[in-house]
Amino acid sequence: MKRAPSLKIKFTKAQLDALPLPESGQRVTYHDTEVNGLQLRVTANGTKTFYVFQRVNGKPERVKVGDHTYPTLSIDQARAKAKVIIAQIAEGQSPSAAKRVEKAESLTLAAAMQYYVVNKRRRKDKLPLKQRTVDDYTAMLKAPRLTAAGKNTKGGTLARLANKSIYALTTDDIKATHAENLKLHSRRQCFYAMQTLKAILHFYAIKMPGDPFSSDTPEVGRLHIEKAGVIDEALGEALLDNLGTFWRKLHEQPLTPVRDYLTFLTLTGCRPGEPLKVLAGDLANGTIKLRDTKNRSDHILLLSVQALAIAERNAEGKAATDRLFEVTPAQANALAHELKEVMGIEFVPKMLRSLFASVADDLVSSSTLKRMMNHRKLDDVTDINYIRKAKAAMREGWQKVADHIEAVAADNVVPIRGARP
Repeated sequence: MKRAPSLKIKFTKAQLDALPLPESGQRVTYHDTEVNGLQLRVTANGTKTFYVFQRVNGKPERVKVGDHTYPTLSIDQARAKAKVIIAQIAEGQSPSAAKRVEKAESLTLAAAMQYYVVNKRRRKDKLPLKQRTVDDYTAMLKAPRLTAAGKNTKGGTLARLANKSIYALTTDDIKATHAENLKLHSRRQCFYAMQTLKAILHFYAIKMPGDPFSSDTPEVGRLHIEKAGVIDEALGEALLDNLGTFWRKLHEQPLTPVRDYLTFLTLTGCRPGEPLKVLAGDLANGTIKLRDTKNRSDHILLLSVQALAIAERNAEGKAATDRLFEVTPAQANALAHELKEVMGIEFVPKMLRSLFASVADDLVSSSTLKRMMNHRKLDDVTDINYIRKAKAAMREGWQKVADHIEAVAADNVVPIRGARP
């Protein structure tokens, strides 16, 4: 926008109402002769805004007067507010800087979250957050609501803090939210919320007395975040000790896509959500490609004979774009609960990845197991150069695991932990 000449006039209602509009793309600045430093800027669309123009510590600064334009903000009101601003400037204070600080400190957790999910990048590869993660984070802010059936929903795990400034959050706020969440939500959801909140506060470099996430805070005052997805070691040992029983009880269940899904998890070591995203067209030449996995890379499953039979059975008659396993997590959990009852030991689907790793650990090298579990680093040059040799070892490894599990179930072999071929 081009500037037009500045003019000095005594601000009166008659004068300001009669001011001509500048040409399109221009603005005119008028200076009040009564209050030195008070200005009125007029734009081509007729907007008339009061400003104070002064120098703060030798630097020119223009500060908007009030929250409204003329005539909503009257001349007398503008002059009174201008005098306050001019007095602040005379004392070396910067109203603009103060407003910027005030605006920043009014940033709510909801607004901070919105910026965070768009701009946060992973440290190791600078990739943005996955959409699933973004959805998880924003769901934490959803307020409780009344359903059509007249029931109140729980709301998100961070909903009670959504409209609070992140600069005004206190240790008590955070601990109270966590305590309330533990009454309403699963432990995993509660600690996931605290982990997310910790990340956002770190992103904005928020400091608070007695920070419950800081290692500088005495341990007694800290909030210790439980790691998600970690299976109790004793539970994992129990399932491994009962590997044969588990396999037999699983195969005593009716042959359904759900049974096939749990069997496939056991034979491949996939994370529970990965096979549910696989399409029938992803199965080719005895392999399945898992796309955009947790470490943000694709991962190839070199299927054992047993796993391939399951995949081919579930792909039969389907289009390439159909889901290979038409199974929901709820169905998988329901069958897992049935198996838990008949086996008499704790069992959930996510334990199968740990079970696979424990079995494979005795059968393949550590480097091969790392690749089978998709634990390689994206910038691992050794891993990239070794990939051709690794493929053969990985296919053999998956077959060894499948054969070993079947042998244990048939009582033909006893697992020996810690041994390597």
